[in-house]
Amino acid sequence: MLTTMIGFVPFMTCLFWLVLNPLVRKQDKSSRALGLLLAIIGTVSVAQVSISFTTGTTLLVFFLIKQFFTPLLIPTALLYVSRVSPEIRWKPYIPAWLAIPIGLIFAESMLLMLSGTAGFTEIISGGEWADEKVVHLTNLCSFRIFYIALVAQAFIWFILTIVRTAKGIHPIQLYNCTAVILAIAAFEASAIKGLSEWTGAGISIALSCIVFITAYTGTFKCKPAQKAPEAEKPREAREQQPHESGLIIADAHQSIADEEKLRIRFEDLIVTEQLFLKQGIRISDIATMLETNRTYVSRLVNNTYNMSFSDYINTLRIDYAEQYLMHNRDAKQSDIATACGFPNASAFNNVFKKITGVTPKIWLATRS
Repeated sequence: MLTTMIGFVPFMTCLFWLVLNPLVRKQDKSSRALGLLLAIIGTVSVAQVSISFTTGTTLLVFFLIKQFFTPLLIPTALLYVSRVSPEIRWKPYIPAWLAIPIGLIFAESMLLMLSGTAGFTEIISGGEWADEKVVHLTNLCSFRIFYIALVAQAFIWFILTIVRTAKGIHPIQLYNCTAVILAIAAFEASAIKGLSEWTGAGISIALSCIVFITAYTGTFKCKPAQKAPEAEKPREAREQQPHESGLIIADAHQSIADEEKLRIRFEDLIVTEQLFLKQGIRISDIATMLETNRTYVSRLVNNTYNMSFSDYINTLRIDYAEQYLMHNRDAKQSDIATACGFPNASAFNNVFKKITGVTPKIWLATRS
């Protein structure tokens, strides 16, 4: 009974963070990915523990849940790490991981149809059954292929972690997810005969600790850009300020090099791709595209251009409007406003006069 209760600890840990995560931080892509990762870990843990003390149809349900959700851990972890680390991108091949759980469930469904609910439950619970062929097929698909796929997934993830570390891509979330995956694999292996019940309980406690660290990091130290450089100091002073020895400053603010890279990506989005012409563009939209937070983008704009995000966007729009007016002298002001990203002519006139000091008509009249 005690070991069964310990087995539910990972589920309770995940449930705790699933409730806390949306309460303490804004829901963005990374927090949603973290929530999905926690939900899958919790589902797998409670299904694995429930298998040990349930029978009949309930046992079958938990068994199928475990068979489907355990292989989903890898693509979910890839999604989570790609959301919290700008260096790691979401790749189109990642959804291919979904073929493993889908294939397993398809095989289980076929076997369930062949053996029936009672027969399938008896096989997975270790009982004897008459049709040896179905028994062998069930053992092959439900256990051997499942554990081979699980080991292969964990091995590939471990190799990817080594490769990314060698390339200098080493967010703490990558290591946390690696530890979670290895713990899940061990947690699943504890169901194999030969391992004691207390071994499974120990693995459960270790998994809970890893989940806690992963969720804590994801909730409170999710992004390298979690905090911006000190706004009150000039850029030259920040560049000359030595880093304190022994401190991991990546969690406090980005390095000068990372800031410059993000600034270049920011200008590519805004200027090169002309997102400043998009009506209703918000700083949160840009932050999502850059996979960082709006506070950092805001301070980056303030430090770089000495103006707010909205003023910077309006300045670009008016610069564009001046060129537009020179080439389209007879255009209606409503058309000019739309072309330059303003919602209406009144808003365009107000911003134009605020920046240039004159109305668009007067400005155009002074240009030959």
